[in-house]
Amino acid sequence: MESFAEIGYPPLPVKGELVSYALLELVSNSLRAHRERGVGEPVRVGIEARDNELSVTILDAGRGFDPSRLPYKLDEPVDRIDLMGAAFAAYRERYGGSRFGMGIYVAKTVFPRFRLSFVDRENKPCPWFSGAVRGTRIDLGLPILSPGVARRELNPVPELEAAP
Repeated sequence: MESFAEIGYPPLPVKGELVSYALLELVSNSLRAHRERGVGEPVRVGIEARDNELSVTILDAGRGFDPSRLPYKLDEPVDRIDLMGAAFAAYRERYGGSRFGMGIYVAKTVFPRFRLSFVDRENKPCPWFSGAVRGTRIDLGLPILSPGVARRELNPVPELEAAP
């Protein structure tokens, strides 16, 4: 596979382009962590359709990140996250506009099953503050539609209003 655009998804409740967009955001974040920390090993992405679910796993060795630095809490429901709020503005300013805090947000919007964990050298879950974090693992799941079931319309990134 040369790109996410080549993935043929089964029938899903959201458009395949949104799934690819969410995956690209997450993989891009993992690749950036590898580049910034000089990690030479690949970011691993597994995509599987089974048991009526599209399952995705992303595993990197980028040494994780401090969840308290995100502009929202990891366990916060996605419908309560304010993209235009002060926390996002401060996050963008802190990183000089080079980070937007959107990867996890978009994935949480697209995938009903979202689980992020930090892993140690054996790829076993460990707490962020343990000092043993080697990387990040993200497990995602999206139901596969049965024939005749309509997909839902979803726009994971709200339209920004143009200034007058």
